[in-house]
Amino acid sequence: MKNLIYILTFILTLASVQASELSSILDELKALVTLSDRVRALEQKPDVPSGFLEGVEARINALENEPKSKDESAKFTFVLMDDDGDDFADDEWEEIIAKGQAIQAEYWFKKEAFWSDQVSSPSGPGWLGTSAMPLIRILCIEPEYFFHNTVRLPGRFEVTCPARWGSILRFYGDGDRVLIDDVAYGVATMAPVGIYVEPTTTVTTSSGDMIVRPFEQSIKNLILVAHNGSLPVYLAQNQDRFWMSACNIQQHQGRLSSYIQMAIKHAPPLRARDYPFSAVQSTDGNVYLADPVFDDIQFEGPHSNALRQALGFFSGNNMRFTNFNIYGWKMGVYCHGGQGRVISGWTMHHGETADGRQFAPKDQMLPFILCTRPGANLDIFPEHVAGFQGWVLPKRTPAPKTAGWHTKGELLF
Repeated sequence: MKNLIYILTFILTLASVQASELSSILDELKALVTLSDRVRALEQKPDVPSGFLEGVEARINALENEPKSKDESAKFTFVLMDDDGDDFADDEWEEIIAKGQAIQAEYWFKKEAFWSDQVSSPSGPGWLGTSAMPLIRILCIEPEYFFHNTVRLPGRFEVTCPARWGSILRFYGDGDRVLIDDVAYGVATMAPVGIYVEPTTTVTTSSGDMIVRPFEQSIKNLILVAHNGSLPVYLAQNQDRFWMSACNIQQHQGRLSSYIQMAIKHAPPLRARDYPFSAVQSTDGNVYLADPVFDDIQFEGPHSNALRQALGFFSGNNMRFTNFNIYGWKMGVYCHGGQGRVISGWTMHHGETADGRQFAPKDQMLPFILCTRPGANLDIFPEHVAGFQGWVLPKRTPAPKTAGWHTKGELLF
Protein backbone atom coordinates (compact mmCIF):
# COMPACT_ATOMS: atom_id res chain seq x y z
CA MET A 1 0.00 0.00 0.00
CA LYS A 2 2.76 2.35 0.92
CA ASN A 3 4.56 1.70 -2.37
CA LEU A 4 1.41 2.48 -4.32
CA ILE A 5 1.15 5.89 -2.62
CA TYR A 6 4.77 6.69 -3.57
CA ILE A 7 4.10 5.76 -7.23
CA LEU A 8 0.98 7.93 -7.42
CA THR A 9 2.80 10.90 -5.85
CA PHE A 10 5.62 10.58 -8.41
CA ILE A 11 3.14 10.48 -11.34
CA LEU A 12 1.30 13.62 -10.09
CA THR A 13 4.57 15.54 -9.61
CA LEU A 14 5.73 14.60 -13.10
CA ALA A 15 2.40 15.73 -14.54
CA SER A 16 2.72 19.06 -12.70
CA VAL A 17 6.20 19.68 -14.13
CA GLN A 18 5.08 18.74 -17.61
CA ALA A 19 2.10 21.09 -17.32
CA SER A 20 4.42 23.94 -16.28
CA GLU A 21 6.73 23.25 -19.22
CA LEU A 22 3.78 23.03 -21.57
CA SER A 23 2.53 26.43 -20.34
CA SER A 24 5.96 27.93 -20.99
CA ILE A 25 6.02 26.49 -24.51
CA LEU A 26 2.58 27.96 -25.21
CA ASP A 27 3.76 31.42 -24.04
CA GLU A 28 6.72 31.24 -26.40
CA LEU A 29 4.46 30.28 -29.32
CA LYS A 30 2.21 33.27 -28.59
CA ALA A 31 5.27 35.58 -28.59
CA LEU A 32 6.36 34.21 -31.95
CA VAL A 33 2.91 34.82 -33.39
CA THR A 34 2.97 38.43 -32.09
CA LEU A 35 6.44 38.95 -33.54
CA SER A 36 5.27 37.56 -36.87
CA ASP A 37 2.40 40.04 -36.91
CA ARG A 38 4.77 42.94 -36.19
CA VAL A 39 7.13 41.86 -38.97
CA ARG A 40 4.22 41.62 -41.41
CA ALA A 41 3.03 45.11 -40.39
CA LEU A 42 6.49 46.57 -40.96
CA GLU A 43 6.66 44.94 -44.38
CA GLN A 44 3.41 46.69 -45.33
CA LYS A 45 4.71 50.20 -44.33
CA PRO A 46 5.58 52.62 -47.14
CA ASP A 47 9.22 53.01 -48.18
CA VAL A 48 11.43 55.40 -46.13
CA PRO A 49 11.65 58.77 -47.93
CA SER A 50 14.82 59.42 -49.89
CA GLY A 51 17.47 61.15 -47.77
CA PHE A 52 15.70 60.45 -44.48
CA LEU A 53 18.37 58.12 -43.10
CA GLU A 54 21.12 60.52 -44.19
CA GLY A 55 19.36 63.33 -42.29
CA VAL A 56 19.09 61.21 -39.16
CA GLU A 57 22.78 60.34 -39.35
CA ALA A 58 23.72 64.01 -39.80
CA ARG A 59 21.64 64.98 -36.75
CA ILE A 60 23.26 62.27 -34.64
CA ASN A 61 26.72 63.53 -35.64
CA ALA A 62 25.70 67.10 -34.80
CA LEU A 63 24.46 66.06 -31.37
CA GLU A 64 27.70 64.21 -30.67
CA ASN A 65 29.70 67.34 -31.50
CA GLU A 66 27.59 69.73 -29.40
CA PRO A 67 28.97 70.89 -26.00
CA LYS A 68 28.01 68.58 -23.20
CA SER A 69 26.47 71.41 -21.14
CA LYS A 70 23.17 72.85 -22.27
CA ASP A 71 23.42 75.72 -19.78
CA GLU A 72 23.31 78.94 -21.79
CA SER A 73 25.14 80.78 -19.00
CA ALA A 74 28.25 78.78 -19.97
CA LYS A 75 28.92 81.31 -22.71
CA PHE A 76 29.81 83.80 -19.95
CA THR A 77 32.05 81.31 -18.08
CA PHE A 78 35.72 80.68 -18.90
CA VAL A 79 37.69 77.86 -17.29
CA LEU A 80 41.17 78.95 -16.20
CA MET A 81 43.84 76.51 -17.41
CA ASP A 82 47.62 76.55 -17.85
CA ASP A 83 47.34 76.25 -21.63
CA ASP A 84 50.99 76.92 -22.47
CA GLY A 85 52.35 74.47 -19.90
CA ASP A 86 54.64 76.92 -18.09
CA ASP A 87 52.99 76.18 -14.69
CA PHE A 88 51.80 79.80 -14.41
CA ALA A 89 48.40 81.17 -15.44
CA ASP A 90 49.14 84.89 -15.92
CA ASP A 91 48.72 84.95 -19.71
CA GLU A 92 45.66 82.71 -19.62
CA TRP A 93 44.01 85.03 -17.08
CA GLU A 94 44.57 88.03 -19.36
CA GLU A 95 43.22 86.08 -22.35
CA ILE A 96 40.00 85.42 -20.44
CA ILE A 97 39.64 89.11 -19.64
CA ALA A 98 40.09 90.02 -23.32
CA LYS A 99 37.48 87.48 -24.44
CA GLY A 100 35.11 88.38 -21.63
CA GLN A 101 35.24 92.11 -22.26
CA ALA A 102 34.69 91.53 -25.98
CA ILE A 103 31.46 89.74 -25.07
CA GLN A 104 30.50 92.47 -22.61
CA ALA A 105 31.05 95.14 -25.30
CA GLU A 106 28.35 93.58 -27.48
CA TYR A 107 25.86 94.34 -24.72
CA TRP A 108 27.42 97.53 -23.35
CA PHE A 109 27.10 99.65 -26.51
CA LYS A 110 23.56 98.47 -27.20
CA LYS A 111 22.34 98.94 -23.62
CA GLU A 112 24.15 102.21 -23.01
CA ALA A 113 22.30 103.69 -26.01
CA PHE A 114 18.96 102.02 -25.25
CA TRP A 115 18.74 103.04 -21.60
CA SER A 116 20.15 106.52 -22.19
CA ASP A 117 17.05 107.16 -24.33
CA GLN A 118 14.80 105.97 -21.50
CA VAL A 119 16.35 107.32 -18.28
CA SER A 120 19.09 109.60 -17.04
CA SER A 121 22.29 107.96 -15.84
CA PRO A 122 22.72 108.08 -12.05
CA SER A 123 26.40 108.89 -12.45
CA GLY A 124 27.61 109.74 -15.94
CA PRO A 125 28.69 107.61 -18.93
CA GLY A 126 29.09 103.87 -18.56
CA TRP A 127 26.71 103.39 -15.65
CA LEU A 128 23.75 102.17 -17.70
CA GLY A 129 25.77 100.04 -20.11
CA THR A 130 27.77 98.34 -17.37
CA SER A 131 24.69 97.56 -15.29
CA ALA A 132 23.10 95.67 -18.22
CA MET A 133 26.10 93.72 -19.53
CA PRO A 134 26.80 90.10 -18.52
CA LEU A 135 28.92 89.12 -15.54
CA ILE A 136 31.94 87.15 -16.75
CA ARG A 137 33.01 84.23 -14.59
CA ILE A 138 36.60 83.02 -14.34
CA LEU A 139 36.18 79.43 -13.19
CA CYS A 140 39.04 77.76 -11.30
CA ILE A 141 38.98 73.95 -11.35
CA GLU A 142 42.64 72.96 -10.80
CA PRO A 143 44.00 72.39 -7.27
CA GLU A 144 46.65 75.15 -7.65
CA TYR A 145 47.34 78.15 -9.87
CA PHE A 146 50.60 80.13 -9.84
CA PHE A 147 51.05 83.77 -10.80
CA HIS A 148 54.17 85.88 -11.34
CA ASN A 149 52.14 89.04 -11.91
CA THR A 150 49.28 90.87 -10.33
CA VAL A 151 45.96 89.56 -11.67
CA ARG A 152 43.16 92.07 -12.14
CA LEU A 153 39.41 91.79 -11.76
CA PRO A 154 37.47 94.21 -14.01
CA GLY A 155 33.93 95.44 -13.52
CA ARG A 156 31.25 92.72 -13.71
CA PHE A 157 33.86 89.93 -13.37
CA GLU A 158 33.92 87.11 -10.85
CA VAL A 159 36.60 84.57 -9.98
CA THR A 160 35.34 81.44 -8.27
CA CYS A 161 35.57 77.67 -7.89
CA PRO A 162 32.74 75.10 -7.88
CA ALA A 163 33.91 73.72 -4.53
CA ARG A 164 34.55 75.73 -1.38
CA TRP A 165 38.31 76.22 -0.98
CA GLY A 166 38.65 74.12 -4.11
CA SER A 167 41.54 76.00 -5.76
CA ILE A 168 44.64 77.71 -4.39
CA LEU A 169 45.82 80.92 -6.06
CA ARG A 170 49.49 81.54 -5.27
CA PHE A 171 50.93 85.01 -5.85
CA TYR A 172 54.70 85.43 -6.16
CA GLY A 173 54.88 89.10 -7.11
CA ASP A 174 58.05 88.65 -9.18
CA GLY A 175 56.77 89.27 -12.73
CA ASP A 176 56.97 92.23 -15.11
CA ARG A 177 53.35 93.34 -14.58
CA VAL A 178 53.24 93.64 -10.82
CA LEU A 179 51.41 96.45 -9.05
CA ILE A 180 53.12 97.69 -5.89
CA ASP A 181 51.12 99.24 -3.06
CA ASP A 182 53.18 102.43 -2.93
CA VAL A 183 50.24 104.77 -2.22
CA ALA A 184 50.51 106.25 1.27
CA TYR A 185 46.77 106.13 1.87
CA GLY A 186 46.74 105.36 5.55
CA VAL A 187 50.06 103.70 4.94
CA ALA A 188 51.95 102.29 1.95
CA THR A 189 52.78 98.64 2.52
CA MET A 190 55.17 98.57 -0.50
CA ALA A 191 53.93 95.03 -1.14
CA PRO A 192 53.32 93.42 -4.54
CA VAL A 193 49.59 92.94 -5.07
CA GLY A 194 47.98 89.55 -5.72
CA ILE A 195 44.44 90.34 -6.93
CA TYR A 196 43.79 93.94 -7.99
CA VAL A 197 40.08 94.75 -8.09
CA GLU A 198 39.84 97.46 -10.74
CA PRO A 199 38.13 100.84 -10.41
CA THR A 200 36.27 102.45 -13.32
CA THR A 201 38.27 101.83 -16.51
CA THR A 202 38.07 102.72 -20.19
CA VAL A 203 38.58 99.74 -22.47
CA THR A 204 39.19 100.12 -26.21
CA THR A 205 37.11 97.66 -28.28
CA SER A 206 36.38 97.17 -31.98
CA SER A 207 33.23 99.25 -31.49
CA GLY A 208 34.92 102.10 -29.66
CA ASP A 209 35.79 102.99 -26.06
CA MET A 210 33.77 101.24 -23.37
CA ILE A 211 33.60 102.79 -19.88
CA VAL A 212 33.42 99.91 -17.41
CA ARG A 213 32.14 100.68 -13.93
CA PRO A 214 33.37 98.62 -10.95
CA PHE A 215 30.06 96.80 -10.40
CA GLU A 216 29.47 93.40 -8.78
CA GLN A 217 33.05 92.14 -8.74
CA SER A 218 33.47 89.06 -6.57
CA ILE A 219 35.97 86.52 -5.24
CA LYS A 220 34.51 83.26 -3.97
CA ASN A 221 35.41 79.72 -2.85
CA LEU A 222 39.17 80.18 -3.15
CA ILE A 223 42.35 79.95 -1.07
CA LEU A 224 44.55 83.00 -1.64
CA VAL A 225 48.19 82.59 -0.64
CA ALA A 226 50.59 85.54 -0.57
CA HIS A 227 54.21 84.56 -1.28
CA ASN A 228 57.25 86.85 -1.05
CA GLY A 229 55.42 89.32 1.16
CA SER A 230 52.58 89.94 -1.27
CA LEU A 231 49.38 91.76 -0.38
CA PRO A 232 46.62 89.27 -1.28
CA VAL A 233 43.83 91.69 -2.34
CA TYR A 234 43.72 95.39 -3.24
CA LEU A 235 40.40 97.19 -3.80
CA ALA A 236 40.94 100.29 -5.94
CA GLN A 237 38.79 103.37 -5.41
CA ASN A 238 35.05 102.70 -5.18
CA GLN A 239 33.72 99.22 -5.93
CA ASP A 240 29.93 98.99 -5.93
CA ARG A 241 28.50 95.83 -4.29
CA PHE A 242 31.81 93.97 -4.13
CA TRP A 243 31.43 90.45 -2.69
CA MET A 244 33.99 88.11 -1.15
CA SER A 245 32.81 84.86 0.40
CA ALA A 246 33.89 81.34 1.38
CA CYS A 247 37.60 82.16 1.05
CA ASN A 248 40.74 81.40 3.01
CA ILE A 249 43.33 84.21 2.91
CA GLN A 250 46.83 83.30 4.00
CA GLN A 251 49.23 86.14 4.69
CA HIS A 252 51.84 84.35 6.77
CA GLN A 253 54.92 86.10 5.44
CA GLY A 254 53.97 89.75 5.73
CA ARG A 255 56.35 92.17 4.08
CA LEU A 256 59.90 90.88 3.94
CA SER A 257 61.38 94.39 4.06
CA SER A 258 58.83 96.04 6.31
CA TYR A 259 56.73 95.39 9.37
CA ILE A 260 53.52 96.59 7.68
CA GLN A 261 51.10 93.72 7.03
CA MET A 262 47.62 93.54 5.51
CA ALA A 263 45.41 90.94 3.84
CA ILE A 264 43.00 93.35 2.09
CA LYS A 265 43.64 97.02 1.45
CA HIS A 266 41.14 99.51 0.04
CA ALA A 267 42.80 102.66 -1.33
CA PRO A 268 43.24 104.80 -4.49
CA PRO A 269 44.24 103.24 -7.85
CA LEU A 270 47.81 102.06 -8.32
CA ARG A 271 49.92 103.13 -11.34
CA ALA A 272 47.12 105.27 -12.72
CA ARG A 273 49.49 106.89 -15.27
CA ASP A 274 51.27 103.77 -16.52
CA TYR A 275 48.86 100.92 -15.95
CA PRO A 276 50.54 97.78 -17.40
CA PHE A 277 47.26 96.26 -18.61
CA SER A 278 44.96 97.02 -21.56
CA ALA A 279 42.71 99.54 -19.84
CA VAL A 280 42.90 103.14 -18.64
CA GLN A 281 42.00 103.68 -14.99
CA SER A 282 39.85 106.50 -13.70
CA THR A 283 40.65 108.28 -10.45
CA ASP A 284 37.27 110.05 -10.25
CA GLY A 285 35.16 109.61 -7.16
CA ASN A 286 35.86 109.03 -3.50
CA VAL A 287 37.73 106.06 -2.08
CA TYR A 288 34.53 104.60 -0.70
CA LEU A 289 32.89 101.18 -0.94
CA ALA A 290 29.13 100.90 -1.41
CA ASP A 291 27.36 97.86 0.08
CA PRO A 292 30.26 95.38 0.07
CA VAL A 293 29.95 91.93 1.63
CA PHE A 294 32.78 89.96 3.26
CA ASP A 295 31.34 86.67 4.48
CA ASP A 296 32.56 83.27 5.69
CA ILE A 297 36.28 84.02 5.45
CA GLN A 298 39.19 82.47 7.33
CA PHE A 299 42.11 84.84 7.77
CA GLU A 300 45.51 83.36 8.56
CA GLY A 301 47.88 86.13 9.51
CA PRO A 302 51.60 86.66 10.06
CA HIS A 303 51.63 85.64 13.75
CA SER A 304 53.58 88.79 14.45
CA ASN A 305 53.56 91.21 17.37
CA ALA A 306 54.15 94.17 15.05
CA LEU A 307 51.84 97.11 15.60
CA ARG A 308 51.39 98.10 11.96
CA GLN A 309 49.10 95.28 10.92
CA ALA A 310 45.41 94.85 10.04
CA LEU A 311 43.66 92.09 8.14
CA GLY A 312 41.61 94.74 6.32
CA PHE A 313 41.72 98.53 5.81
CA PHE A 314 38.47 100.05 4.50
CA SER A 315 36.09 102.96 4.14
CA GLY A 316 32.47 102.74 2.99
CA ASN A 317 28.83 102.45 3.86
CA ASN A 318 26.58 99.49 4.68
CA MET A 319 29.59 97.20 4.87
CA ARG A 320 28.95 93.65 6.08
CA PHE A 321 31.74 91.72 7.80
CA THR A 322 30.18 88.40 8.80
CA ASN A 323 31.39 84.99 9.94
CA PHE A 324 35.14 85.56 10.20
CA ASN A 325 37.62 83.07 11.66
CA ILE A 326 40.75 85.05 12.55
CA TYR A 327 44.08 83.35 13.27
CA GLY A 328 47.49 84.95 13.70
CA TRP A 329 46.33 88.55 13.35
CA LYS A 330 46.88 91.01 16.16
CA MET A 331 44.50 93.47 14.49
CA GLY A 332 41.26 92.72 12.63
CA VAL A 333 39.29 95.15 10.46
CA TYR A 334 40.21 98.84 10.47
CA CYS A 335 37.39 101.02 9.07
CA HIS A 336 38.84 104.52 9.11
CA GLY A 337 35.69 105.98 7.52
CA GLY A 338 32.10 105.12 6.72
CA GLN A 339 28.81 104.31 8.38
CA GLY A 340 26.20 101.58 8.78
CA ARG A 341 28.83 98.85 9.15
CA VAL A 342 27.81 95.43 10.43
CA ILE A 343 30.04 92.93 12.25
CA SER A 344 28.63 89.55 13.33
CA GLY A 345 29.55 85.92 13.79
CA TRP A 346 33.26 86.51 14.38
CA THR A 347 35.79 84.47 16.28
CA MET A 348 39.38 85.50 16.98
CA HIS A 349 41.96 83.02 18.17
CA HIS A 350 44.77 83.60 20.63
CA GLY A 351 46.85 80.52 21.32
CA GLU A 352 50.22 78.94 20.95
CA THR A 353 51.83 78.61 17.54
CA ALA A 354 53.24 75.30 16.33
CA ASP A 355 56.54 76.04 18.07
CA GLY A 356 54.82 76.97 21.35
CA ARG A 357 55.08 80.78 21.07
CA GLN A 358 52.44 83.34 21.98
CA PHE A 359 52.76 85.69 19.01
CA ALA A 360 51.16 88.70 20.73
CA PRO A 361 50.00 89.71 24.22
CA LYS A 362 46.32 88.93 24.56
CA ASP A 363 45.48 92.38 25.89
CA GLN A 364 46.94 93.98 22.73
CA MET A 365 44.77 92.03 20.29
CA LEU A 366 42.04 94.14 18.75
CA PRO A 367 39.28 92.67 16.53
CA PHE A 368 38.17 95.96 14.93
CA ILE A 369 38.36 99.74 14.86
CA LEU A 370 35.31 101.59 13.54
CA CYS A 371 35.94 105.31 13.20
CA THR A 372 32.78 107.43 13.33
CA ARG A 373 31.55 110.91 12.42
CA PRO A 374 28.72 112.95 14.00
CA GLY A 375 25.34 112.27 12.38
CA ALA A 376 26.42 109.08 10.57
CA ASN A 377 24.25 105.97 10.50
CA LEU A 378 24.90 103.68 13.43
CA ASP A 379 27.07 100.59 13.22
CA ILE A 380 26.07 97.13 14.45
CA PHE A 381 28.73 95.13 16.25
CA PRO A 382 29.18 92.71 19.16
CA GLU A 383 30.57 94.08 22.38
CA HIS A 384 33.14 91.30 22.44
CA VAL A 385 34.61 88.97 19.85
CA ALA A 386 35.74 85.77 21.60
CA GLY A 387 36.60 87.91 24.63
CA PHE A 388 38.33 90.70 22.68
CA GLN A 389 36.78 94.15 22.65
CA GLY A 390 36.91 96.44 19.61
CA TRP A 391 37.03 100.23 19.42
CA VAL A 392 34.21 102.40 18.06
CA LEU A 393 35.57 105.94 18.31
CA PRO A 394 35.37 109.29 16.49
CA LYS A 395 38.00 109.89 13.82
CA ARG A 396 41.28 111.37 15.04
CA THR A 397 40.67 110.13 18.59
CA PRO A 398 43.83 109.24 20.53
CA ALA A 399 44.20 105.48 20.93
CA PRO A 400 43.13 104.58 24.48
CA LYS A 401 45.91 102.01 24.82
CA THR A 402 48.58 100.22 22.83
CA ALA A 403 46.73 97.58 20.84
CA GLY A 404 46.16 96.40 17.31
CA TRP A 405 47.55 98.99 14.88
CA HIS A 406 48.26 101.81 17.32
CA THR A 407 50.39 102.79 20.25
CA LYS A 408 48.66 104.54 23.16
CA GLY A 409 47.88 108.19 22.42
CA GLU A 410 48.44 107.88 18.65
CA LEU A 411 45.61 109.45 16.62
CA LEU A 412 43.25 107.15 14.77
CA PHE A 413 43.01 107.70 11.00
